[in-house]
Amino acid sequence: MTAMEQPAEDAFHFYAEVRITDSPRRPELAGRLGAILGITEPKDPEVPPAYAIMVDDYDYTVQFERHELTPTGRDRKHEDYY
Repeated sequence: MTAMEQPAEDAFHFYAEVRITDSPRRPELAGRLGAILGITEPKDPEVPPAYAIMVDDYDYTVQFERHELTPTGRDRKHEDYY
């Protein structure tokens, strides 16, 4: 497989920085930045994964669906959190 044929990397991976763009359950978090620290693996392939986001300046992760997040294109490091 050549470089042209390789699939593009999914922007929603561990430690990817994301902006919360929509959050009906947590509207106060809209616009905040964070990083993906967890990704669910649903048994049903029709169910999309959810993402555990460590929101900046929060003490815990918050779960979001993919459509509620926008990747910034930047990655953070494991050492930033552990």
